[in-house]
Amino acid sequence: MVLFTLICPECGVANPDNSLNCMVCERDLSNIVLFLEDDSFDLELTSECLIEYRKNFWGTDRTGKVIIYPLCEITNIEYGSPITRFKFDYNGERHVIPLKKENMKRLKEVLPKLIANNPY
Repeated sequence: MVLFTLICPECGVANPDNSLNCMVCERDLSNIVLFLEDDSFDLELTSECLIEYRKNFWGTDRTGKVIIYPLCEITNIEYGSPITRFKFDYNGERHVIPLKKENMKRLKEVLPKLIANNPY
C-alpha cells in the first residue's frame, strides 16, 4: 500500500512518501523531512533549515512572505505547554510560532532528532 503523506510545499499536493519530485509541479521533495500546514502559516522542515510560509489573516492563501531559519542558527528551543507555542532564538531575537496540537507533536518528535544528527 502506498501512502500519500508527503505534501508539496509549493502546490500542496499529496505525493507518495518516497517521491523525489512533486507529481504536479515537479518541485524537488528529496530534502523535505516534515511539512506542516497550520492556520497562520505552513512550515517546511528540511535537513538544513526551517522554512515559514506566511498566510493571510483568514489562513486561506499564502502572502508570499517566506522566512528561512537555518537549523545551525536556531537556539534555545522550547515546545510550549499547555499552550502549543514553538519558541526559539534566531539572530538574537525570540520567535514564537503557534501550532496546532498535532503539528506540535510531530515537530517535537522530528526536530530534536534532526538537530542531534546534523553536524553543521
